[in-house]
Amino acid sequence: MIKIIRIFLSLTLLVVCYNSVYAYKKIFADVMSKGVDKEKVFLVDKGMKKSFLVEIRDDVPILINEFDDVIVGEANGDKLREGDKKTPTGVYYVVGFIPPSKLDKIYGSGAFPLNYPNFVDKLYGKTGHGIWIHGRDPHEKKQASKGCVVLKNENIDYLKSINFINTPVVIAEKLHFTDELNYNTEKIFWLNFLNEFYESWKNNDINKLSKLIHVRFKDSNHKSYSEYIQRKKMLMEKYPQKTIVFENIKIFKENDSEVVFDFDQYYSAPNITTYGTKRLYLIKEANDFKIIAEEYIPKAIPDRYKHMAKPEVIKTVKPIDNTANYEKPTTPIVKTDNEATKQVQTQTTAPKDNNTNIEKTINDFVEEWRLSWESKDINRYIDFYSLNFKSGGLDYEGWKSDKGGKFERIKNISVVISNIKIEKLKNGDFNVTFVQRYKTETMNNKGVKTLTIRIENGKPKIIGESWRPLK
Repeated sequence: MIKIIRIFLSLTLLVVCYNSVYAYKKIFADVMSKGVDKEKVFLVDKGMKKSFLVEIRDDVPILINEFDDVIVGEANGDKLREGDKKTPTGVYYVVGFIPPSKLDKIYGSGAFPLNYPNFVDKLYGKTGHGIWIHGRDPHEKKQASKGCVVLKNENIDYLKSINFINTPVVIAEKLHFTDELNYNTEKIFWLNFLNEFYESWKNNDINKLSKLIHVRFKDSNHKSYSEYIQRKKMLMEKYPQKTIVFENIKIFKENDSEVVFDFDQYYSAPNITTYGTKRLYLIKEANDFKIIAEEYIPKAIPDRYKHMAKPEVIKTVKPIDNTANYEKPTTPIVKTDNEATKQVQTQTTAPKDNNTNIEKTINDFVEEWRLSWESKDINRYIDFYSLNFKSGGLDYEGWKSDKGGKFERIKNISVVISNIKIEKLKNGDFNVTFVQRYKTETMNNKGVKTLTIRIENGKPKIIGESWRPLK
C-alpha cells in the first residue's frame, strides 16, 4: 500500500512538473511580429476573467505581468449595440487616460479609454461608446460591468506607471496559447500573406491584389472594393516604379477568423512620398482570409528616409524574407499612394467678416455646442470638435470615447453658460471663456470653461478645452 502511495505521489509530482514546464514554454498565439522589440500588448481573456501584459522582445511576446479578478460585461458575447452591457471582442488601442479627479468614485484609480468602436466595428454597424479599462470602487460588490474591462486599483496604478497610452489591446472570449513550433509555423503563414499583399502591389499585379480584398471592403477614405481596385490600377499604370517598405510588423489574432496587421509603411513614387501606420483587418470566409478594411494613420517621414533616391533609381525594399536574417528597423508609422488619409486643411485666419459677425458666429456655435451636449447626441456633439483636438491627455478619439461613455450612463444633463468672452489670438484662433454650470443626477459643479476655436474650411471647430472649478 505504501509503495502504491509513493508511486501515485511520484506520478502526481511528475505531472505537476510537466505542466509547469509546459506552461512556461507556452506562447501567446494572439500576438506575432516581425522586426519588433520592446513594445507592449495588453490581452484580456473574458472567459477566464484574466488579463496579461506582454512585451514583444526580439519578436517573441514575453509575459511581464498578469492580472486576475478582472470584471467584464454583464452580458456574454461580443458588443453589437449601445446599451447591450457586453464587452467588445477585437483589437483596440488605448487613446488616453482620465484621472480619478475627473471621474465618479466607481472608476477607482482612473480610466484608460479604448477606441471602440474601431474602424472595422463601424463597418459592421456596431454601436456604443465609452469602453474603458478602469479601476473600481473597493466597496462595490457587483462583479459585472456595462461593457468596460475593470481591474483592481493597484493594477490601474501599475499601468499608469508604464506609459500605457497607445498600447494595443486584444480582447478575446478565450486567448490562445501554443508551443514554439506551432507559433513559428503560424507566424510564417501570416507573414507570407502580408508579403503576397506587398508583392502584388509592388509588382503592379492588380489581379493578384484584388483576390486578397473582400467584396465588402472599405478603406480610410471610405472607398469601396471597386473604387479601391480602380484607384490602385490607375496608380500602378501611371507610376509603375515605386519604393515600398513595411516595418515594425505586428499581427493580432482575436480569434481564428479575425486578424489584424499593424505595421509602419514608407511609400515613395514620382507623385508622392508618405509615411504612416497601416492596419489591415482580415476576416475568414469559406476557409479563406480576405482584407475587409484598411485603416491608415499618417505620420511625419523619419529622417532615415529623407535621403533616399527617387523610385526610378532605387529598388523596392522587400519587407519580409523568410530565408534571410531580418534586420530590425526602428519604430515609426504609415502611408500609401491612393489610401493616404487626406490631411485636414485648416484656416488660421478668421472669415472675412467684421467683428460683430464673428462674435455672432462664435456665440451661435457655442450655443449649438451646448445644446448638443444636453441632448447627449454623441455624433452631433463630436462634430463641433476638430480632428486635431487635444485636452487633458485625450485626443479626438479619446474625447469621443470618454463623452460617449458618459452620455450612455447619465440620464439627464443640464449645461448653463454665462459671461461669454471672446479673445482673438495672434495665430487667428479664438479663446472663448465663460462660466459654466454642469448638472446631472449625480454631479453639480460650476467653473470657468475655455474653448479654443479654430476656423477649419470656413467652419469653427474646437481644438482645445480647459476647465477651472469655482468654489
